[in-house]
Amino acid sequence: MRPLLEAIRAGGRPDLEACRSALGDVFPLLDRLAQTEQDPLWHAEGNVAVHTERVLAEAYGLAEEEALSADQRLTLVLAALLHDVGKPLTTRRSDDPTGRSRIVSPRHADRGRSYLAYRLPELGLPDEVQRSVMALVGHHHDLGRTFETGTPAAYRRLARQADLRLLYLLEVADLRGRTGEGQGSRLEDLELFRLQAQEDGLWEETDPYAEWHAHVLAALPDAPPALRDLTLQQGVLDFEAGLIQTPEEAVSRAYASRTGSPELVVVCGPSGSGKSSWIAEQLPGHAVVSLDALRDELAGKRADQSLNGQVLQAAKERLRVELRRKGKVVWDATNLRRTFRQVPVGLGFDYGALVTLAVFLPPVSAVFGRNPARLHTVPAQVLAQQVEGAEVPYLPEAHRTLWLDEFQRATGQVGFGVPPAGR
Repeated sequence: MRPLLEAIRAGGRPDLEACRSALGDVFPLLDRLAQTEQDPLWHAEGNVAVHTERVLAEAYGLAEEEALSADQRLTLVLAALLHDVGKPLTTRRSDDPTGRSRIVSPRHADRGRSYLAYRLPELGLPDEVQRSVMALVGHHHDLGRTFETGTPAAYRRLARQADLRLLYLLEVADLRGRTGEGQGSRLEDLELFRLQAQEDGLWEETDPYAEWHAHVLAALPDAPPALRDLTLQQGVLDFEAGLIQTPEEAVSRAYASRTGSPELVVVCGPSGSGKSSWIAEQLPGHAVVSLDALRDELAGKRADQSLNGQVLQAAKERLRVELRRKGKVVWDATNLRRTFRQVPVGLGFDYGALVTLAVFLPPVSAVFGRNPARLHTVPAQVLAQQVEGAEVPYLPEAHRTLWLDEFQRATGQVGFGVPPAGR
């Protein structure tokens, strides 16, 4: 880790300028915070840099008040520094319903999370810190929405994706670090959220579905791990969608799968991140539906995009064949955009498959550094578009999620029959 990060872990309080100076090579958007304006109705304090400086100061104070561990402190401070890093990418002017011009930054939390996905690995952070920073940035507006929804399912859905205590502290720092309408009432809502999360046993719980996990194991003690995973994780998704209320219902709804069900792995990562080599090494028994191979087959060239419609239709049909015969199959493509992933993932759900997302998160320097030595090189501008336009998956997109680093090593997994390995 860089000296500045070690200093933060040890209790240091570097300001925004020190952070920008030390980390700006990895996060160039930090240089654009001061040029990114905010709507004075919500942020009368000024631009994004002014706000971020104030949030940083609040985060340092909260970390001390809460006696956070070194890694928790580093996580909270990095999340405070980077929570609005997506605003330079999304900020624009838009008329509100009354016709007044407003400054808006739609989906900036989501864009910021994906921006960080291939840059945080440059810092040598502990795996759990890296994933937790991404989670806090990506979900830092979801706490208020969860409170407004108010259902147990909404709280559990958020709790399995982010540490609620750290998310709460980030949101407190975020609100204290601004001057705007409704600040007091929102802080009150945060306290009510905290009380409800604590009452539900979700405040510092690493597995918000622990009792569901135990029930499925007890109900299916001799079942194959894949069946237990499918039963539990589909039950979780059904519960969060309001379709069921208890783990008993999850076991009951999965009865048909006891005679066998297909298994689908969908890889997700930029070109050159090692997806195909990982498939060959780790999934030798899986049928492979490769969009590049189909382009080569149908158009005579892997890079030929002229027949993409035909390629996609052929890929979908081959996937259906494997799913119908309840086989094991992997969909090999970059799948960096959510709409692209929804094609194979949606078919997997339709056919009752156990769906796993294998997410490759190499540092951006490795993505570009490896490209010249590849058998099938990709133009640099295409790689840049992949990285900048990526929409990194969230846990509810599939039953299981596997995170892999630049060496295709698993750094975390969720939904594999054990409590989540980090978030």
